[in-house]
Formats: sequence, structure tokens, C-alpha cells
Amino acid sequence: MKYYELHENFWQQLEKQGHISWDREKKTELMSRSRNDEIMNFLGSRRSGSVLDLGCGSGSQSLYLSKLGFKCTGLDISSTAISIGKKLASDLNLEIELLCGDACSFDLKKTFDIITDSCLLHCIVTDIDRAHFYDCVKSHLDSNGRFFIYTMIRDGSPYLTGDRGDLHLDDDGILWSMGPDSFDVEWTEINGNKYFPHRRVLTEDAQRDELIKNGFVIEGEKVTKGEDGSSPLFIAWLKKV
Repeated sequence: MKYYELHENFWQQLEKQGHISWDREKKTELMSRSRNDEIMNFLGSRRSGSVLDLGCGSGSQSLYLSKLGFKCTGLDISSTAISIGKKLASDLNLEIELLCGDACSFDLKKTFDIITDSCLLHCIVTDIDRAHFYDCVKSHLDSNGRFFIYTMIRDGSPYLTGDRGDLHLDDDGILWSMGPDSFDVEWTEINGNKYFPHRRVLTEDAQRDELIKNGFVIEGEKVTKGEDGSSPLFIAWLKKV
């Protein structure tokens, strides 16, 4: 199992606990995420076009954009999340195409005006997986399209430093995590303990450099605190070279 396929395990747990989103919001709270405000800062008055929402989870960002008038397609690795999202869309009477698939390896045979990263990028850990992700974005982005990212960075975070026992952050920005032996992933031993790759949290400069290296031009960016007030976030609006 790929490390990011563990998201299905977590979504199954969330569903058993009666939750409908990764952050455990109520249905009435899904449209009021700060991430939605950030994407609107970049979209301005635009209210139409095709959107591909990568790492959509149960579709909160797709639901929000669809309600505004965009034609949305969401993709997520978790079939449980997609199932929850389809029910939410039906309950809200919104037409959204929600698909279960791997954001590092997919071909929808069409392009989109806008591609959004729903807090997905920091969940893709290895260099090769991230390169494949960027390639998929570019192949699905219209020539005049834009790519919106919303990802964690490590600058100034009191939680993303060195070794915390259950978590280990290495010099490459890979956040390694302990987990139950039942996880069917490739384990790595660090300081005598077993870890799996959990997140990739680069510095602001390293994240910017990675985007440019992978064929994007940054048209707008900002750094802000996360929704929980802890993890800094790098937010950017990109076009492909």
C-alpha cells in the first residue's frame, strides 16, 4: 500500500464516528472554511469555468465552488470520502462529478480552467510522487488555466521541528510518523523506531523553488497561519510555463 492510501483508513474511522469531513465540521460549516475565502481572493469576481479539485475529500471545496457557478470535478484516493461527498452533493442539490483515484497517476482525458489543491500537496511525500503529481496537474490544466495551492510549510512552526518521538522531521522536510503495526505500508527505521512517511513540509523558499522547477509560474502568493492557528500555509496562484 502507498503511504497516502492510508487516508482511506482515516476516512473509514471518521465515517464510523459520524463525521462528514476531514476536519469534523458540521454540514452547515462546510462552506465557511478559510480556504474558500483564500481561493476567492484569487478568483475575484469570476463565477464560471471548469474546476478539478484534487484531494477533494468529501468535497467541501467542490461544493462551495459549485454553488457559486463553477462546474466541478473532485478526485480523491479514498472511496469512503467520495461516497460521503456524493451524498452531500445530493443533499445540497449540487451537480458535482466525484471520482476515486490517485492524484499522482490519473488521466481524465480533458483539461480544466482551474485546478485546486485541497490541502493535498503536503500529503504527497516523495520527490518522485510529487513530480508525478505536478505532471498530472500540467497535463490537465488548460493552456490559459490556473492552479491554486494551499499547503503547509515549516517556517516558524513550533510543531515542525526535529524529533518529537511519535513524529520525526528530517532535513528534506519529510515528516515521519509512527503508527499501528496494522498499517500495511513500507516502514522505515529511524533512531530505533518504525516510521512511515506522513507529510512533506518544505520551507517557504524550498516550496517556491519546487514549483518553479516543475514548470510553473507564480502569479500570486501569500503566507498565512492555518485554520487551527498553528501551521503556516503557503497559498499560491500559478500558471504553467
